[in-house]
Amino acid sequence: MADTILVLIKSNPLESHRPVEAIRIALGFVSGEHAVAVVLLNQAPLLLSDDTEDLIDGDILQKYLPTFKELGQTFFIEENALKAHLPEGSDYTIQTVSFDQIADLVQRAGRFFIF
Repeated sequence: MADTILVLIKSNPLESHRPVEAIRIALGFVSGEHAVAVVLLNQAPLLLSDDTEDLIDGDILQKYLPTFKELGQTFFIEENALKAHLPEGSDYTIQTVSFDQIADLVQRAGRFFIF
């Protein structure tokens, strides 16, 4: 996993443009030859909602998310954040992770970005 780029998104997409910018950057990595792990914490799972109208830069987000779905990119979501903020019926590839598993992902990644 040393060649993996980890993108950890912990900012609130209802209050900041940073989560959408993180998705845009992650897509750039995914479309290259890099293995990418995208981890969503806190309110960041709201990025995968069908209704992005209330999200800052939600209209921009809708340009990038379909490609993640097409590529089958997995989103790692911290288990408490998943329960609290992921809308039912999401059709993205999701894997629930604990904080210990997230720490392991960070430790094994070659590079990581935190937003």
